Amino acid sequence: MVMPVNFDIKKEYFSYLIEKICDKDHDKVDYIPLLDLLHSMPFEWSIEMDENRAGDGEYLRKRWLQNEGIYEYLYEFDGEKVSVLEVLIGIAERVEFDVGSVMNGDHTADRFWMLLRNLDIEKYDSANYKPLNIKEKVRIWMLRKYKKNGVGSIFPMKKCSKDMRTLQIWDQMNLYLMENWG
Repeated sequence: MVMPVNFDIKKEYFSYLIEKICDKDHDKVDYIPLLDLLHSMPFEWSIEMDENRAGDGEYLRKRWLQNEGIYEYLYEFDGEKVSVLEVLIGIAERVEFDVGSVMNGDHTADRFWMLLRNLDIEKYDSANYKPLNIKEKVRIWMLRKYKKNGVGSIFPMKKCSKDMRTLQIWDQMNLYLMENWG
């Protein structure tokens, strides 16, 4: 497929991500600054297995390119690290896959906003946008500087004897799902 001259692949991809997660409670216009900031932040990890979450973000890109019939343009993303936004959407999809059978329809957007609520950044819509606060909260999560019980991360726990800071994101997610969905 030949792309039109004015086709900006990265802009189109970002629009796809936004459409995937914005819903009736989260109007895309109100959250573009927050989502753009999350998309500009590269995902970093310190526990080896969390590299798999970056793989989830890469898979989002590849799936979009495939669905659009423009997979041959994957090179446009060469050398570009996966963003925090992509990783959070990938995790939201995983959560939805694990708990989605309980409900009708796709609730990936709900799962995504749950993760942002857990990080305490959902409140930063256009009217309340504070990029330094957002960056700090995301850094606390990525550097694992949150509380032992996961408060300050995407998977805070009410009852957990394990130190969430030492667990890969996949294990944190599974503990969180067990506590909240049994």
